[in-house]
Amino acid sequence: MDRIGGCHQSDSRTLNESQTSVERPIKAASWKPITLRPPFLLCIVAITLCFIALLEYLSQRSRIHGGIAFTEGQFSPAVTFAYFYLPTILAVLYSILWSWVDLDAKRLEPYFQLSKPEGADQKNSLALEYPFGFVAYAPLKALRRRHWAVALAGVSTMLIVWGVTPLASPIFARSIVTMEHLATTTIRAALIPLKDQSLAMNTDFMMTAYGIVWLGQAMPEFVTSQGYIEPFELDMEQGAELLNVTWKARTNLYGTSLNCKAADIKNDSSLLSYSNGKDCTTDFGPSAWDPDTDSSFGSLYIGYYLDQHADYSLGGMGCPSLTNKHLFLALWEEAVGNNGASKVTAVFCEPTYWTQQVEATVRVPSMNVTEMSPLAPRIPLPDDMFNRTALEYGIGTGAQGVSSRADISQTTNIIDQRSRLREFGIFGTVTNMVGFALGLDPTNITGLSDTTILAAKFEGAHKLLHALAMRQLMSSDMIEPQSRQGTISGKTSAITIERPLAIIAEILYGLVVTLILAFMTYTYKRLSQLCKNPASLMDIIAIAFDDDRNLDYTNEIECKFSQYRVNGASSLTKTEAKDRRSLTRPVALSMPVAFTALLIFLIALTTIIALMILVQKYDGLPVPSNSTVVNQLVLKYVLVVFATILEPFWLLLNRQLCALQPFEELRQANALASRSLRLTYMSLPPQMNILNAFRAKHYVLVAVCAIGLSANLLAVSLNGLLQVDPFLMAEGTKLMRLFEPKFSHHQILVGSSDHRYVAKANLSDGVALPPWTTPDLFFVPFDIRTTSRYGTVSGIQSSTHGFSIRPRCERAYFNDTALVTGQPYGVYIQQRTPSGGLVSCGGFTTPFGGQNRSITALEVLTQLQPIHPGRADVLVNATVEEMLTCGSILAAGFLRANLTVSIEDTKTENSNQNPHPVIQNINSLSSVWMMCKSSIAMAPYEVTVGPSGRVQSYKATSPEIVDPPDAFSNGTSPKSLINNATFPLVNGRDSIPFWHNDTFVDTWFGYFIKTLSNSTMFVDPEQPVPAFEDVVPYVENLYSRLFAIVLSQNQEWLARADADSTSDGLLFASSQRVSISSPMFVVTVVLLALNVFVVVLYWTKLPKRMLPNLPYTIGSVLDMVHASRLKLEARKEDRWSEDWRFGYGKFVGTDGKPHVGIERRPFVQPLDI
Repeated sequence: MDRIGGCHQSDSRTLNESQTSVERPIKAASWKPITLRPPFLLCIVAITLCFIALLEYLSQRSRIHGGIAFTEGQFSPAVTFAYFYLPTILAVLYSILWSWVDLDAKRLEPYFQLSKPEGADQKNSLALEYPFGFVAYAPLKALRRRHWAVALAGVSTMLIVWGVTPLASPIFARSIVTMEHLATTTIRAALIPLKDQSLAMNTDFMMTAYGIVWLGQAMPEFVTSQGYIEPFELDMEQGAELLNVTWKARTNLYGTSLNCKAADIKNDSSLLSYSNGKDCTTDFGPSAWDPDTDSSFGSLYIGYYLDQHADYSLGGMGCPSLTNKHLFLALWEEAVGNNGASKVTAVFCEPTYWTQQVEATVRVPSMNVTEMSPLAPRIPLPDDMFNRTALEYGIGTGAQGVSSRADISQTTNIIDQRSRLREFGIFGTVTNMVGFALGLDPTNITGLSDTTILAAKFEGAHKLLHALAMRQLMSSDMIEPQSRQGTISGKTSAITIERPLAIIAEILYGLVVTLILAFMTYTYKRLSQLCKNPASLMDIIAIAFDDDRNLDYTNEIECKFSQYRVNGASSLTKTEAKDRRSLTRPVALSMPVAFTALLIFLIALTTIIALMILVQKYDGLPVPSNSTVVNQLVLKYVLVVFATILEPFWLLLNRQLCALQPFEELRQANALASRSLRLTYMSLPPQMNILNAFRAKHYVLVAVCAIGLSANLLAVSLNGLLQVDPFLMAEGTKLMRLFEPKFSHHQILVGSSDHRYVAKANLSDGVALPPWTTPDLFFVPFDIRTTSRYGTVSGIQSSTHGFSIRPRCERAYFNDTALVTGQPYGVYIQQRTPSGGLVSCGGFTTPFGGQNRSITALEVLTQLQPIHPGRADVLVNATVEEMLTCGSILAAGFLRANLTVSIEDTKTENSNQNPHPVIQNINSLSSVWMMCKSSIAMAPYEVTVGPSGRVQSYKATSPEIVDPPDAFSNGTSPKSLINNATFPLVNGRDSIPFWHNDTFVDTWFGYFIKTLSNSTMFVDPEQPVPAFEDVVPYVENLYSRLFAIVLSQNQEWLARADADSTSDGLLFASSQRVSISSPMFVVTVVLLALNVFVVVLYWTKLPKRMLPNLPYTIGSVLDMVHASRLKLEARKEDRWSEDWRFGYGKFVGTDGKPHVGIERRPFVQPLDI
């Protein structure tokens, strides 16, 4: 029998073209490519199983640990690459590896069919063209024809290209997760000894309570509304990568509770009688309702201890027994009607103190307690551990139980809360505790006539003050080393595994493994009669005509060879009968396909550019869904699928060009075999043909191969193109104007110290300044909204006006001796009024204290006022013009004195110091003085505030105007505003200057200078007086800061805006939006642009139409050489000399008839095309 494939069993063959005989050995027929052999396929299976195992490992790690990679900021480029790009790259390489297998399965299927013992018909062998079909069609055709190897390989290819590869990156997501680490806990502080607690417990804890209750100050470290947590710390080496870190550990809670009982109130006389039912009865008259003050309520806290700072005490009002020393009386009085009648509610309460083991969670680094759960019952706190008397003395009297030197912020006795309590309708005398009780929980004020509610209010305040006091009594020197186990938790940016997508990918990988094993088993059993790789046209010709029984190739061939059988192949051999003008070109290479491809690429390129423009214009695009899985699919999977569809498209074009390229060389009938018949393009994937095509100078094919490879790079870039990031979105809106930038009235604030407490909290404790305030500006408020279409508002921006004071401080010289001898007007100058008259201005600055100390210092801040010339008294009948002229001037001074005095007073408490000692000699006296005149500045600003009104940013939109006349009405003026707003800065509680011989300051002026400068240099009596140029910036800074605070607390001075007055504004809200990665955008645009270029190049450089049949099948190739001399040359050992030239054209065949096909020169002539 004849045999195709050149692997017959005889020992010699005879070639009869030149009447010569050549004998050569025959090779064994069993060749299969490495890609179809079990070792190679098992390697792919092993790789696939490794992917499954790695994916499952990462999934479980992500589930257990909350992620697989973590960072407190941005991921490093290496990590970003490893998790968001490398998976796609690996999947692409994996798909390239399998595409080689798929190619060999498709191109060798005809030979496997011909290798069957019974042979194969033309449809299932010589006419098969699997490599040239679209990747999705081949499996369907193969299934219909029962070509199982092609079907298994094709289905695997689709799963890999359109399933596994697009899912490689969406599986990995960037998330914010919570992590926990076990760590060693160390208790870092414990209570100091009982004997030291009275001295340590100064009144600073009440000043801190004021900031918490009224100013929004955060709870200090380890302080809660229920008590104080024994401080602890954890080893921060664990969890160093976390954000929003919390520590959880077992510790002790120090707390207090009140045992309260309603007072027995009797009205037997003009005074009310309050009794606890035991041995404490006290009388007290009602005082809440006052027609002159519109007071509706009144409240008092009366402790046990009697002190010069306390107006009331149970110990001095009928309860002298020491059994009552821990008792206090809380009263609430509510006016009834308009005739002075009132309803009084009162409770007697006694505190108890306890400790309890708890598990506490604190936020790092603020150490604010966020969560607490009890682990054991409460245990009474022993009397030898905590000095409850010191605490209750301080709460009841406002004073420290023992004398100590400290700054004014730690020694203030009465914390002025009157301005705050006016909001509740309380205008009368109140004690510190009342302000804390009402301010801490301002709800249900009218319900305080219920004793239970009244007791609860005061218990909340007592708990807070106790916790703050306990904080002062802790010291790290007292701790005994002890370690416990704790937990560090925190938020961190993490790369997580989207489990649903991971499961899908694992299933797909599992299906691929199953299909590959089935493919390997089936292919391993298949018979192959090939003795070599049919990689080129020459190889196909040699395989077909390597037997002399195949030389008789007629129009109606019927080949029956022992293992290779072809039945009914006549339709493949009648080329001579065809119309030579009917030349064929693949549908994929037609112009409609070209225009469609070009249109798709241009649309994709335009879409990507348009998306970037929209992202930049609208600050991102809306997120498709709230589901991370859906977002990953839409933003990554769909785009990668687009890229993976492009790859089969270019693969198809590449295959067709690879098949036509040899004929393009043969068209001139002058081609070397190495550049035509021996080209092996069809046996390799496109990625591996780039170098071969480049060496052959087939540059169009190089471009097509490269662009096919770039489709894989496009998958990587598209995968990283769209991402979800937080954007600060702005929504335009109309905002109501609340006030006009105009002062319509203002009044002198008598005795208020609230602005000082605000400044102290801001400078010392980091509490934010009041709404609408910066260190030197006050902005006219506008309406605030808290929601927008993008979510919760984080900022509101609008145009408004800002006011500030512009102090101009100049060097001045005053009578320093008067400040030593006690004369009241050491500061004295004459000023000219706007109308031209003269007025004498003086500052009442009689200091107390340190004249009885040898080396001492004094800080003075005073507002001038009209006085009688040469006299030390106020000019009572001063005109408004004179008052404003003097009152708008501020004088500040820093003095140093070295005195010899007649009295040596060793008392340290300021109020007990002798203010008028006899001075024997002034050894030295020096000073630096300044006189500050100011103007009001106003300018329009673009201001952004938070939901609470606190300023986030601002920018002036026009130059400021000094003393703007349009900003004042109803008789107000810049000088009147300065005068009235300055008054509380230098007057009120704790405004009298004291000489001091240490660096502790007794005035708020000295305290603020010390705090602003972060130095004791300006207040240290051992240091010389500061230079004017050194200290004046701090004075001007302080003046501007306090002035802005005063304006913020008196917004009613501004004129109200009309009800329909609005201004344009923006509402800012953080929103998750789709953004575009700039690097990936550039890569994507470049790759799509290259696709456009190669599409144009491809269709403008197409091979000319010259083939009646496309060389996609074995039959069509053999049809081109059946009458040529090449089939005779195929039997020679040394086939086709390197010097021979070949062509596709017209020739006279071995049968003596004219043919069109492949022939060597000089027998062939080019076609006239």
